[in-house]
Amino acid sequence: MNAMSLEPMLESLEERLKAENAELRIRLGEAEQAINAIRLGAVDALVTGGPGEQQVYTLIGAETPYRSFVEHMQEGAVAMTMDGTILYCNRRFAEIVGWPLERVVGRTFQSLGTSESAVSALLAQAEWGASRGELRLSKLGSAGVPVFAAVQRLTGEGADLCMVVTELTEIVAARLLVGELEIRVDERTAALVATNLELQGFTYSVSHDMRTPLRAIVGNANMVFEDEGSNLSENGRRQLQSLATAAVKMAQLVDDLLQFARLGGSALVIERINLSQLIEKVSRDVQPLHSECELELTVAPDLWVDGDARFLGMALQNLLDNACKYRKAGMPARVEVGKEECGGKPVFFIRDEGIGFDMQYVPKLFVPFERLHRDSDYPGTGIGLANVKRAIERHGGIIWAEGELGVGSKFSFTLPDANLGVHAG
Repeated sequence: MNAMSLEPMLESLEERLKAENAELRIRLGEAEQAINAIRLGAVDALVTGGPGEQQVYTLIGAETPYRSFVEHMQEGAVAMTMDGTILYCNRRFAEIVGWPLERVVGRTFQSLGTSESAVSALLAQAEWGASRGELRLSKLGSAGVPVFAAVQRLTGEGADLCMVVTELTEIVAARLLVGELEIRVDERTAALVATNLELQGFTYSVSHDMRTPLRAIVGNANMVFEDEGSNLSENGRRQLQSLATAAVKMAQLVDDLLQFARLGGSALVIERINLSQLIEKVSRDVQPLHSECELELTVAPDLWVDGDARFLGMALQNLLDNACKYRKAGMPARVEVGKEECGGKPVFFIRDEGIGFDMQYVPKLFVPFERLHRDSDYPGTGIGLANVKRAIERHGGIIWAEGELGVGSKFSFTLPDANLGVHAG
């Protein structure tokens, strides 16, 4: 096929494309006019064409799904004039107020409220656009129904206001139940606090009163041993020594219980503390109690905290005492005190190179009277670490332990940031 024979075909194709383009422009123009007419509210029906028959959509037809939605919604719907006269309501609203639908229309909304002034105030606020609030509506056979009402001002002909009403009966009942539960919790908490205070007072009194007779037992046993020891049999001396030893242990237990009671009941005196200096001071008190132990202490400088020096001193003393007690045989008690960062917050630690412990027993460490060793091997009362935990927690901090048999132990604890406040209760 040569170029001469292609020219008629190209001309025909060009004419057909021009015609189709013109038709498209006409349709686009009509569509634009229809859209503008809809926007301006100038038409009340729209004819659409498609593969099948043409369909006509009217504004009245478009209202049908909206009306069906309002009729079947789970909230009450009301349309009224500005003075509150009800022009329309759905069945759900009639159910809420307990009136037949036909008897609700024509009434004023104020007549349905238990407080006419509250209803009037809500409607008056809606004159400026919208308002919302909780009301109580009258209902046949009841003291009233609590509801939440949202009112919107309308423009144009017809109703002045529309309102959506949500029944709050179940929510109000839940609120009352929560309030009753809160009162019961407060009462039980107060009772527990009172009982706890009584128990702390009893523990303190009993422990304090036991110290004097225990000292007398120890003192008298020692005097008898010194004055009459030569007149006693070997078995008698052994039993007397056992009595004195038991009395000393009981006295130590009493002292620990007193400390435990003080930690729970005394108010905290919060001040800025140099923990490095405090632990140096505590170590000088602990060292004489373990004359057979050489304490090698390494402390990071300037460990500043906010806390109660008495309570923190008790905690540090117990931890250093444990480091000396549970050191490896024939070895000095090597202890390191420092600070680490965890999640951007300071964590203080006391690490030793003692006998350590099996991590499976961690849950028992801070429980009063729970011990991991026999008393004959490592004497103690089992309250020391419980006191440490209580002292740290009274400051609003937490403490945890890590250990490995034959390697050593590490006790880590946190104290609240000074800028975040300290729990001094």
